[in-house]
Amino acid sequence: MDLGILNTIMALVVILLVLSLLVQAIQTLIKKIFKMKSRQIEGSLKDLYEQVVSVQNPVPQPPLPRVTLILTTVKRILGMKINLPETAADVFKNKVLDQFKDIGRKTLWGNAVLDSLSKDDLFKVMGKLESEDFLPDYVKKFQVLCDRIEDLRQAVDAITNDPMLRGSASTKIAEIRSVLAPVFNSVNSILDGTQVKPKVLFADLLRLNQLDFHSLLDLLNDAQTSIAKESETANAAGNTGEVAALQKLSGELAEVAKLIGDLSQKFVDATAPLRNKIGQVEVWFDTVTQSFDERYARHMRTAAFVISIFVVIVLNANFFNVYKSLSSNEVQRRLILDKGPEILEQSKRAQVQASPTPTPANVQAALQQSREEIETLSSTYQGFGFSPLSMQQLRSFFWSLGFITAVAPDDTGNRGAWGMALVEGPENVYKWHNQTRGQWWQSRKSDVTTIVGWAIMVMLLSAGAPFWQDALESLFGIKNLLRQKSGTQNVEQQSGAGQPKE
Repeated sequence: MDLGILNTIMALVVILLVLSLLVQAIQTLIKKIFKMKSRQIEGSLKDLYEQVVSVQNPVPQPPLPRVTLILTTVKRILGMKINLPETAADVFKNKVLDQFKDIGRKTLWGNAVLDSLSKDDLFKVMGKLESEDFLPDYVKKFQVLCDRIEDLRQAVDAITNDPMLRGSASTKIAEIRSVLAPVFNSVNSILDGTQVKPKVLFADLLRLNQLDFHSLLDLLNDAQTSIAKESETANAAGNTGEVAALQKLSGELAEVAKLIGDLSQKFVDATAPLRNKIGQVEVWFDTVTQSFDERYARHMRTAAFVISIFVVIVLNANFFNVYKSLSSNEVQRRLILDKGPEILEQSKRAQVQASPTPTPANVQAALQQSREEIETLSSTYQGFGFSPLSMQQLRSFFWSLGFITAVAPDDTGNRGAWGMALVEGPENVYKWHNQTRGQWWQSRKSDVTTIVGWAIMVMLLSAGAPFWQDALESLFGIKNLLRQKSGTQNVEQQSGAGQPKE
């Protein structure tokens, strides 16, 4: 069975896989250098502030002049300092990035870099920011809440120290104290004496969770029932002093119940905006993260297409020339096929390689690895016998267009109105000669063929390395299957029938 066509197709797929991996490596290098993914996440953080965190409508800013906008974009890509007035969203974004830098997510030059952002990480970082970034009027609301909590603490302590508190009522009050103890401790972290601190971390406010007020009131009701029974017993015994003390204790419990009811409303007033912010951030994260991923993937496809054009032109990867060379040169085809399994394994490693945590050492190592991979893939392509585009070829193309003409006229008196061509002379010496009209049109036909060949190669590369990896694996499987089938037929041939051609 003739496997020549299959071998040619497989060799062509190997070439496409090499070029696709080269495009992927260049894309990765560009992403790391210009922090493209990190910049997208930074933009999303600004959207978070403007859409969720900010409580005031942003003041519309006048549009920047076009020249200023272009220069700002170039400076941002190059990592240069941009002298623009900072908005509240910029301040919030910078504070979040500073927190990530403090935990080591930065480049070698100390700039923050985020290759990923999880919801838990975002909440942890937001917890370290000052609460005024989220709730500018939190001091007033939480001061009222803390005052009520302090009143409740004093009332509960007074009841606890009352000598008439005993039996099951004492047990219920102890349970109430255990429920309120975490709240009392959390309040101490946001107070400076008796006043709420002007700068409190967002996480400190988050610790003031909503209490189960119904459970507290049920415990108070049980304590009141126990005291009522003791009061009936004392009244039946004629102990008027004890009855009066128990009635006083019952009144204190009623006051505590009133404080708890009032505290419930103050908790809602103070913490509802806080919980609302958290809920909005969760909704933002779930919705905007998906749009961020789609936008980032779309930008990367565009970047890969542009890089593919660059790679194809620089390496002169003309589809027609590549296929013609593979189909006519068996030695070259064998060389590429022998290299196929190694390139396939390299492609698999590139697909499963996880993105490291963006620390300075990891970022530097990733950049170095991308550079080495680009050099290896470029040398592999040239090692297959394909020549990159040379400066002489570029000069020949521009001179043949007709914009540059010869100084002296040729034999027909034409001073090169139709451009110049590089013609091979004796002893392989190339000289420039004026073109005739027919030669000029022939050069243009050749240029169109080259451009079409480049365009076809770019479209094939747009499928991506994973596609060509799967295609090559499938072709290897088909080839092995055909070989096994041919081997079985050879065994079944009758004696003296000879061996069929492969």
